[in-house]
Amino acid sequence: MLKRVSLIIGAVMLSIVLLGYVFRLPLLQWAVAPALEKAGVTLSCLDFSLTSKLNVHVQKACLSYQNQELVVTGITANTRHVEIKQAALNVNPFPQSDKESSPATILDLALPEKRPTITVEQLSINSALLKRPLVLNITEPKLNHFVVNGDLNASATLYNNKVQGQLKVNDELLKQLLKTDNALLNGLSFDSAQAFSFNGVEASLTGELQAQYDYKIQSCDITNSSKGVLSATYHLNSQNLELDPSTLKNNVKLSNNCQTLIPESAYKSFAVKQLPLNWQWALAKPISAEHNTLSLPLITLKSAEQAKQNIDMTFTDTFINTAAPLQSARTQLKAQLHTDDIKAVVLNTQLENEQLSGNYDIALTALPEFLPAEANNVKAAGDFTVTKLIDFKPVGNARIELSFDSAAAYGNALTGYTGNLKASMNEKLDAKVTLKSKLNSVQYNEFKLTGINNTLSARANLGVGELFAHLNASTQINTLTSPNVDLNTINVTSTGLQSRALKASHHVLINGVELVANHHVSKVAHPFEVIIPQQSVLSLNSIISQFEPLAQLTQGEFGGRISGDVNLQKANFNLTVGDTSALYNDYLANQFSTQFSGQYDSGQLNVAPTTFNVNELRAGAVVNNINGKIEVVNNSAQAFNIVGNVFGGGFELDKYSLLKPQQTAHVTFENVDASKLITLDDKSGITLTGRLKGSLPFYFDETGVEVKNGSLANQGQGKLIISNNEAFDAVMRQQQELQPVLGLLKNLDIQKLNSTVALKSDGWLNLGVNLQGFNEPEQQQVNFNYNHEENVFTLLRALRLSDEITQKVEQQYAKKGN
Repeated sequence: MLKRVSLIIGAVMLSIVLLGYVFRLPLLQWAVAPALEKAGVTLSCLDFSLTSKLNVHVQKACLSYQNQELVVTGITANTRHVEIKQAALNVNPFPQSDKESSPATILDLALPEKRPTITVEQLSINSALLKRPLVLNITEPKLNHFVVNGDLNASATLYNNKVQGQLKVNDELLKQLLKTDNALLNGLSFDSAQAFSFNGVEASLTGELQAQYDYKIQSCDITNSSKGVLSATYHLNSQNLELDPSTLKNNVKLSNNCQTLIPESAYKSFAVKQLPLNWQWALAKPISAEHNTLSLPLITLKSAEQAKQNIDMTFTDTFINTAAPLQSARTQLKAQLHTDDIKAVVLNTQLENEQLSGNYDIALTALPEFLPAEANNVKAAGDFTVTKLIDFKPVGNARIELSFDSAAAYGNALTGYTGNLKASMNEKLDAKVTLKSKLNSVQYNEFKLTGINNTLSARANLGVGELFAHLNASTQINTLTSPNVDLNTINVTSTGLQSRALKASHHVLINGVELVANHHVSKVAHPFEVIIPQQSVLSLNSIISQFEPLAQLTQGEFGGRISGDVNLQKANFNLTVGDTSALYNDYLANQFSTQFSGQYDSGQLNVAPTTFNVNELRAGAVVNNINGKIEVVNNSAQAFNIVGNVFGGGFELDKYSLLKPQQTAHVTFENVDASKLITLDDKSGITLTGRLKGSLPFYFDETGVEVKNGSLANQGQGKLIISNNEAFDAVMRQQQELQPVLGLLKNLDIQKLNSTVALKSDGWLNLGVNLQGFNEPEQQQVNFNYNHEENVFTLLRALRLSDEITQKVEQQYAKKGN
């Protein structure tokens, strides 16, 4: 009975074991799958068996976790070793979830002291990011120490609280595996051996890196090489990445062909000299990246030590938020430049809270050769502050101070310049620029300006719509010297409006002479107007005296207007001179008046015939009521039809061309009172009455003025009386044989008087006189011929010196001058 029961029980147990083995797969899935699902793992397939050696052989197992799929085949496991023939891992995008992930914690691995070691003969990892599967071989030579070979060489050791290991990677592997069309990676080559560690919360890498990156811009080859130790740490919970490249040595080399990228221009040779071909850069302090922020404490970029140019740039406290890069950017830059052509350039800038500020200093021994000017000891310094850069509506201000010792440009020589420019703009885009300049001197050929002070300001709104710029300027010039004229105290005050064209007005004071100029500059025309307000002529004396030191204006007013177009070289003008008196040495002209108008067209000046009047001309002889006309025809000016009163009679000048060295002018006179003519020498003792007429042709050339073939004749009867004339009496005593004839001249009724007149350029007058008359007391007819010579310049000079009116004017004007 016991034997039968045992047999039955044995048969049942065998049947159960047999049924369990036959139905092993569904039974195992039923038992294991729920436990795996609690961990988020899905077991979709499983096929295993027992070998004759009681090893577990898994033909295939299929697992998935958060869309990642793992299929393993050919697993043989026993108590000492687990061998996996092949494993395939498909890496897919993680599914999106609204649930917040729990924070990472320190690893707490329950590593058994004894377990089977693991070998994976082939692990194939597939991803959309890879060109081909990543194939690895994994062995565990000793417990918890893994060695990875294949496409990637690495080793890792498991501890209860961390994983540590070594990793080797190079550019060839990445280029073979990574699926990317980015051509920038083509020039990358590197080799790195990194030690890594992960404790569940923080991952770190550190190791040697040797990298080179080659890039080409057209024919310009750029090579960056880096060598040294690179360290990195990443914190899962804070998502903080800290990269330490401080020990890396980085060099950038540019090929000579890079100079061809500089456009062909006048400044290219200068730019080439300033461009180093070898650079060194460093990230001297660890870089930090957390969430969307990036912090770079220190970046240095400088020319290589062997370079001729000394360039050094340092970026400190650089920060950026990638979610709003422009708004969050922060950095400080300090740059220094020194080359053979540039004495020094120093720049300091700060960028923070959308505000850029800084200062700079520039010093040049001389200006670069490509500029159309030369200058020595050029210095520039300034500062600036600009906010609201993001909206492209900058608000801020800038200042620059510029100076140089001497300069030359376009034929001008300048010395001692200092300038101060200030610019600002507010939130309404109202911009204002002010430039204050001082210049010791400017010289162009024989023209020189000294003591120049200028202030120029412009304001405009840079918003939408047409631009209108309001301009104001003030200029003071101490002196202007030239071969012909010197001017002192020049003041110009200007206002203007710049839009599509420039409208400007200038108020000018030159040596006390006032004028107003208005003009309108456009692309097609440049009309202008110059207004000379009615003003005293005395302000012209400082200018006139430079041409004629003996000439002085004593009273009067002048004014006028000029209008035309600069581009067309045309202008119309009119000028009024009223009641103007002038003194030239001992000559006095009183109350000159005229009003003339004319035109200027393409270099030709024309003035319509204009009447002028002179109330009185005192030149020893007094000439009054002078009237005449003046005109200019194609730059040739002449006075004509000039008439006036002299010696109680009248005269007429047919014409006289101004600025013409060689010419002939004809003067005729009639009804001249002989008594006034003879009394020019009031001490002569000769009295002559009657009227005279005559004609005098004046010849002008470079040597002076002459009269040739002049004539003089009487008009009607006249009377000659000679008494107490020492010269006449002396002749009678010396030539007694002539006494009877000469005595008849002492009381002579003149019937006819004719005389030839000749005047030489030295002032000597020659008269060939024929005198016919009747001596009443002697009852005798007289026909007398004689020649008379006298220097009329000396005579007129003596008469002018005795002119009381002229003397008083001279004295009065001399007092005003003092």
